[in-house]
Amino acid sequence: MILGGIFGRSGTGLSVYMTDKLVRVLELGRNKKPVFEPIEIFWEHEEESRKKQILSTIVESNRLKGKEVISCIGANEGILKFQKFPIAMSKKDLMEAIDWFIKSETQQIKEETVYDYFFLEKEPDDKYIRVVITIARKSSVDRVRDTLRSVGLRPKIIDYEIVDIINYGLYNKLPPPFAILYMDYYESVLTYYSKNTITYNKIDFNYKQYRDVKDASMLDHFLIEVRNQLVINEISNVYLAGPVIADELTLENIMMNLPVLGILDLEDVPPGFFIPYILSVRGLEE
Repeated sequence: MILGGIFGRSGTGLSVYMTDKLVRVLELGRNKKPVFEPIEIFWEHEEESRKKQILSTIVESNRLKGKEVISCIGANEGILKFQKFPIAMSKKDLMEAIDWFIKSETQQIKEETVYDYFFLEKEPDDKYIRVVITIARKSSVDRVRDTLRSVGLRPKIIDYEIVDIINYGLYNKLPPPFAILYMDYYESVLTYYSKNTITYNKIDFNYKQYRDVKDASMLDHFLIEVRNQLVINEISNVYLAGPVIADELTLENIMMNLPVLGILDLEDVPPGFFIPYILSVRGLEE
């Protein structure tokens, strides 16, 4: 099972993950192995025009021009809502209820938005229809889409980072409920998925800076915040993902201080490509 996205459908194994600080490009073949060496470039100090030049060079040098691509917006550029509706509702009443909920949510947002929703698979004993709703700033989706088009790519899906993290767990059949602590270079996200709820919390931790300066207090403060979130959300253990799992000393420290159930490593792909990997897999599976 793989959840839907904000915009479009695909059948491609090419993904581009962009933030204001870095870009990652990954293409998987049907065997789910990289077609070329996964590309990661830090560009936080570059102007927007230079970033487009960098991405254009990647596209040209790897002969990607004209290909369909999947990308996503970051956790802070959208919201995810989980709603349950009585299973006895008619389809008409259900659609009206979903539309009403989306309107009530988007009315509170001053910016123009786009949204999508999808239904979780029903189980035999279900009393509710479970719906996942994603809402994003239209400007964020347009920015990603326009950037990809400007370098000759054809964007087919603009997904949402939280959905991608959940999709990894669903695709790899992690037994629900499950929680994933995704630690990237500049931010971390704790995501919890169960039959009856989805929660997520963005937790500030600049792993790249910590790795450079080795300030133990930075990691200590982060671990305290994660433990607090685990208690608040009644989460007993987590899976760990992201580039931090390749750092043996930091990983050991984390595992000594958090209830880590498992490490989500990626076969044939560096752990920093956790999000691009599931984007590419989703494209191949649809």
